[in-house]
This record gives sequence, C-alpha cells and structure tokens, in this order.
Amino acid sequence: MSGSKGLLTLATRHLQARWGETRFSWRDRKAQEFDELYLSELMVSVNSALRVIEELDHLLEKVHADCD
Repeated sequence: MSGSKGLLTLATRHLQARWGETRFSWRDRKAQEFDELYLSELMVSVNSALRVIEELDHLLEKVHADCD
C-alpha cells in the first residue's frame, strides 16, 4: 500500500506544481472557477484517499503480524 500512497502523493505534487505554472499565464475568472470547482475538490478527495490508504496499510500490517 505504501507504494500506492507514494505514487498518489507524487502525482498530486506534480499536478499542483503544473497548476501553479499554469496560473502564471491563466489569471481570469475561469481559471479561478476551475481551481474552485475541480482542483480544490480533487485535493480534498486525494487527502481523504491518502488517509484511507494509510489506514489500510496499518490494518494489513496488523493482519500480517497476527498471522505470524
């Protein structure tokens, strides 16, 4: 699971960096709407997914330890 968490974190950082670059040239109301409607919600969802992945990772570790 930690590999998935790492990939998701890396992809999210990459997206945020590219969005930051894009915002230098796209500064109108539509850019702000895009950020509010899509990217902000996406970041909330990604953070939720990362928490769930971490919880699953801990659960799998416990199951593995209990089976030994």
